[in-house]
Amino acid sequence: MPAPSRAFPLPPTPPLPFMPSLDYFCSRLFVESLMRAHAPQRQLRVLRVEPLPVDNSASILAVLTAGQTARPVGHFGLQVTFEADGEPARTERMVLKLKPPGHEVAGMLAGLAQACGGELARVYPGFAARSGFQHTHHRELALYAHHPSPLMPRIWGLHQDDETDEVYAILMEYFDAEEVELLNSVMQPEAWTDEHLRAALAQLAEWHAAHLVEPGAPGLPAWPDLPSEAYMQQLTPLWQGLLDNAAQHHPGLYGPERVAQLSEAIRQIPAYWAELAAAPKTLIHNDLNPRNTCFRRNAAGELQLCAYDWELATYHVPPYDVVELLSFVLDADRYHLRPHYLEYYRQQLHARTGRFADAEAFRRLAGLAALDFGLHRIGMYMMAHTVGPYPFLPRVVDSLFDTLTQLQPLRPEPAYA
Repeated sequence: MPAPSRAFPLPPTPPLPFMPSLDYFCSRLFVESLMRAHAPQRQLRVLRVEPLPVDNSASILAVLTAGQTARPVGHFGLQVTFEADGEPARTERMVLKLKPPGHEVAGMLAGLAQACGGELARVYPGFAARSGFQHTHHRELALYAHHPSPLMPRIWGLHQDDETDEVYAILMEYFDAEEVELLNSVMQPEAWTDEHLRAALAQLAEWHAAHLVEPGAPGLPAWPDLPSEAYMQQLTPLWQGLLDNAAQHHPGLYGPERVAQLSEAIRQIPAYWAELAAAPKTLIHNDLNPRNTCFRRNAAGELQLCAYDWELATYHVPPYDVVELLSFVLDADRYHLRPHYLEYYRQQLHARTGRFADAEAFRRLAGLAALDFGLHRIGMYMMAHTVGPYPFLPRVVDSLFDTLTQLQPLRPEPAYA
């Protein structure tokens, strides 16, 4: 991705002189403009666009922000009939994702913090623009434009308008639950079989290896919310506020022992981030869980992971995505498999990079990633959970704390080498 925090160039699309209605965004004219800009070398003509039902429930940010803005926001299913390069007309099912600008998402989350009250409400405004959501509208479009991959949905068109009405649109592949596997399976973790997990971990290792950046090497962007030792220390009041909120409103999940564990993690941020700073980083999804993934099968019956909603993408150590995924899909009856899957991923990553030969050091790295995941992403989840409960979240929290129990990242260890 481009290095400057606000430089996310996309192929040009015609500017919009006004804020159109949803009907305009779903029209033949707009869809055709996206498709033509995305594939300028092709002769494209859209003949017809018809609505299709689509489930918006898995997109938490879109659902929450939709109630706070007058602009059309969300996912809209479309059946598009078009001609290309003189070939016979064809029909494809697509999804138009209309994204709110990041400042609206950040404002919505600030409102949730105020609704939670307490210390979180007091400290959150000072960090609202740095909690990871201020640039969500740019990052997802930039990923799709500059890093196409089998790991992503097929993209039919992108639209970014910063100058007039802040319109951000993605025209992408439509996923049908009858044609893909484990679509929005956040409430069915048991459906993630060993076959699914091994396929996902191997393909994540391939992605992470392809985007690996060695410590000290140029390549990391200058984003104000990029995880680093300085970032984590500067946001210490936010991590503490998120933890206090979870303990106050959800004492059954955040009992004294767990609160003490994460409080100690906050205290040790300088020490454990000195270790993380010495480790290679990669481009992570940063929201990799069954709300944002599914699987296709190719003609040979092999599974291909597909991850979408890349709006929180950032750079962190490679096992971060794996820690999150396993926290979502491993229930108590499969906690004992966590070390096995972490080791399988390490082997896959090492085979592609030659950088992760030491299994114990890698487990240490995964444990440190789990601390960041617990303080930041789970803390933010718990803030939203306080206002509107997420049924999947308690088991994810339990699984995360089992990760910390297994990996023991707060024990003194030599720096990662």
